[in-house]
Amino acid sequence: MSVGTRAALGSPAVRAEAREKVTGTAHYATDHTPPRAAYAWPVGATVAKGEVSGIDVVGALATPGALSVLTCDNAPRLADVGDPALAVLQSPKVAYRGQFVALAVAETLQAARAMADAVEVEYDEQPHDVVLSAGHPGLYEPEQANGGHPGTRLRGDPDAAFAAAPVRVDATYTVPPLHNHPLEPHASVAVWHGDRLTVYDSSQGSGPVRETLAGLFRLAPEQVTVVSEHVGGGFGSKGTPRQQVVLAVMAARHTGRPVKLALPRRQLASITGHRAPTIQRLRLGAERDGRLVSLSHEAVTYSSTVEEFVEQAAVPSRVMYAHPHSRTTHRVTRLDLPTPSWMRAPGECPGMFALESAMDELAYELGLDPIALRLMNYAERDPENDRPWSSKSLRECYRLGAEKFGWARRDPKPRSMMSDGKLVGYGVATATYPARRQAAGTSAKLLSDGRVLVRAGSQEIGCGTYTVMTQIAADALGIPVDRRTWSDLERLAGELGCPVPEGMPTPRRARRRAK
Repeated sequence: MSVGTRAALGSPAVRAEAREKVTGTAHYATDHTPPRAAYAWPVGATVAKGEVSGIDVVGALATPGALSVLTCDNAPRLADVGDPALAVLQSPKVAYRGQFVALAVAETLQAARAMADAVEVEYDEQPHDVVLSAGHPGLYEPEQANGGHPGTRLRGDPDAAFAAAPVRVDATYTVPPLHNHPLEPHASVAVWHGDRLTVYDSSQGSGPVRETLAGLFRLAPEQVTVVSEHVGGGFGSKGTPRQQVVLAVMAARHTGRPVKLALPRRQLASITGHRAPTIQRLRLGAERDGRLVSLSHEAVTYSSTVEEFVEQAAVPSRVMYAHPHSRTTHRVTRLDLPTPSWMRAPGECPGMFALESAMDELAYELGLDPIALRLMNYAERDPENDRPWSSKSLRECYRLGAEKFGWARRDPKPRSMMSDGKLVGYGVATATYPARRQAAGTSAKLLSDGRVLVRAGSQEIGCGTYTVMTQIAADALGIPVDRRTWSDLERLAGELGCPVPEGMPTPRRARRRAK
């Protein structure tokens, strides 16, 4: 790039997908309707624990437009890929209410729903446990919490330091379960072309979906194409493959037709993951001047009986503030409930809520300004390993935030500040989230008309990914933003041996329309 050329990254730009979204031509998963497409509707278990003892599908198959009902008796057998949550319709066992026990497939969406309502399921119900408590007899300390973090981390002697501290806070905070409900439900369209598979999936990670489907259906990854052109929100729940994409592929193989499946809104809470509730006990010991001498953070949560998923709520307390003595532990029990999963800032979100609440209580006990307390215990280096931070601008954040919000005018006395007859409160809280990196690949090709075709395994989840990636490519290549194209799906489809759905916007069709 020549000196003086204005960088594209960071400069104002029209979003790459703006026209498609405002005109309604942006393609989401279920906007793809291949010829002869069938529709599916899942049947969820009505018991919390047990085993399916019988399924009567006679009435369902009598529904006009009915094609098939998949159950654990006739569904295609899947390979084991190490994720038991994706082993749908492989066993009669029921591990939680809402677990899929059948799938109705029909000529129309309305017929599939009517079929699902007509499926009659009998169960051998078993006693269940769905209540989390801090004293649950099934609690244990896992080796790891999510993200590969050790389940327990001990530094120094926190109990003795806490007992000797002149100022102490001992508080318990509970965070209820939280559910991700993106505007676009989890949806997939599956099409088989002989031994090749094309899936249109609402996913935050088309790469992992491809690898997982290849493993489940005993295919080479090169035989699977996953398209996630636009995604209507995910919040973490679409970051890993979900059951609907597996069911759609199974149903397409079973019926020999393309199958479209969008999960009903009422089923998302049971199937697509959620943030598990936590019970968190914080014990902070401090000197009179506010310096922390002891920090203990104990998090209690649950997972399902299907697999272990441990919300890493105590992990941020390991790095947030400087302290010589600490204990951070996780304890989990397995309940007869759906498996928790990733949700916006997993672990750090509920964990920081508890830690920051305790820090505020400590500031109150000390009669110290909450920002001053946080700066008093500012971690100049990572307390876990004494390494320098790659970057940290938290001091500047405190300063600028206090300036912008008029923190100096704050009266620390509760219920002391009024504005227009209403109580007003000023508060401060800190948050942290790790910056994760992993290997990625892309390709760039200079076209004969001077544009550049860049290919990368990414998808637009509403955050402007296509625009930013285009700007990065323009800057890296030293060319203006308008001399690039992000996709030539007709050419790519030809290379992969699969058709491009009618109506999909491509450069060639765009040129035809322009003529």
